[in-house]
Formats: sequence, C-alpha cells, structure tokens
Amino acid sequence: MDRRRLAREIGCEIEQLRGGAVLAATLAAVPHSERRPWDPQAAAKIVADLAGGFENLCRRRWKFLGIQQPQGPDWHKRMLEDFLSTEGLGDQLSAALADRLRKYLSFRHRFVHGYGTEVSWATVEEPLRLLPETVEILASVWTGWLQRP
Repeated sequence: MDRRRLAREIGCEIEQLRGGAVLAATLAAVPHSERRPWDPQAAAKIVADLAGGFENLCRRRWKFLGIQQPQGPDWHKRMLEDFLSTEGLGDQLSAALADRLRKYLSFRHRFVHGYGTEVSWATVEEPLRLLPETVEILASVWTGWLQRP
C-alpha cells in the first residue's frame, strides 16, 4: 500500500466516523419524552461503531507499515497501547481522551458479545454525547499523522 492509498482509506474511515458523529449528535438531542424504546440500542450501535472505526484506522496503519496485527484475547488492549505510544498520533491525546477510548473499546466488546439488546439510555448517554468531540479529535490526529514526512 502506498501513502496515497493509505490517505484515501483513512480519509474514508474518518468520513464514516463523522457520519456516525452526526447520528450521535442527532440522537443525543432527542428529548427524553420523545425517545423511542429502540433508541438505546441505536445509540449503542453508534457507540460500538466508533470503536470499530478506530480499529480499522489502526489496522490500515499496521498494513501500511508492515506491522502484524496483534493476536490473542488482549489484542484490542495492545492495539490501543500501540496507538497511544505512537509519536505524532496517540501520544498527543490527553489522559482523559485515552481513557475514553479504552471505555469505547470495552463498550464495543460488551455490545458485540450479546448485550446489544439489554442497553439502557443511562449506559449510552455519555459515550453518545462525547462521540462527536472524540471523532473530531481522532480525525485531527490521524490527519496530522498522515501529513508527517
């Protein structure tokens, strides 16, 4: 994979995340009295999609650099550690945002492995509300990383 293809693929992934951020903001703005019974599940899917998109970004970077994806039950944790320790990428994030990413990955795991229909609004309200800001910060650091020589 060359750098132009990497930039296109990362750009496409970022646009997908931004689309999810728009959905998150729209759903978070629905007044409590107007929420439908399936809104928590929809919110959970949007939140889980952020973690999936983040994983895709990391996989694209590894492929470009020829780094083998971590294997085993803790690969998500190692993926995040690799991202957070990468100069010009995750090392620019605040401790609070790093912790938020850990929570998104943990949420995705729970959602994917069977709790998707047992989600309450209280569980998804905060990650959904913070999602647009998180996406813009991630977009900024990934774009900056791509522009580095």
